Amino acid sequence: MITLRDMNEEEFESYRSLFINEYAQDLQRNREYRPEKARAKAIESIDAVLTKGVATPANQLWCIQQLDEPEEIIGILWLSLTGSSAWISDFYIYPDWRSRGFGGLALNVMKTVLKEMGINDVGLRVAPNNASAKALYHNNGFHITGINMTQNLN
Repeated sequence: MITLRDMNEEEFESYRSLFINEYAQDLQRNREYRPEKARAKAIESIDAVLTKGVATPANQLWCIQQLDEPEEIIGILWLSLTGSSAWISDFYIYPDWRSRGFGGLALNVMKTVLKEMGINDVGLRVAPNNASAKALYHNNGFHITGINMTQNLN
């Protein structure tokens, strides 16, 4: 069984570092950014939105845990909330916990909690080279509504 609990400030600082590293790698792979530009963009991406850390309005940061192992965080879920809609800004299952069904379980708990909050729909973006994430989302009821495209002008 999976639970979502509010992230605390100490956990946020660790998560911020993880986000910056992971997103910078994503920008290098998928947008062909140079490492220094990718890192700067990743820092800007999180700091511009989560200006007050875990207390930033219209954002929800959850730690994903197993009920029978509450001391261990197995993943992170960051949602941006607008009216009755949610956007998954980041969903990360730590490598040791991947391919064991925890991603799907976490998404199901998230959907239940969002319904209780009055949220009617949830969206996300997934990198084109992330086949396992695309399969996870598809298998959990998400469908493609468009394709993001970009061109690097530098």
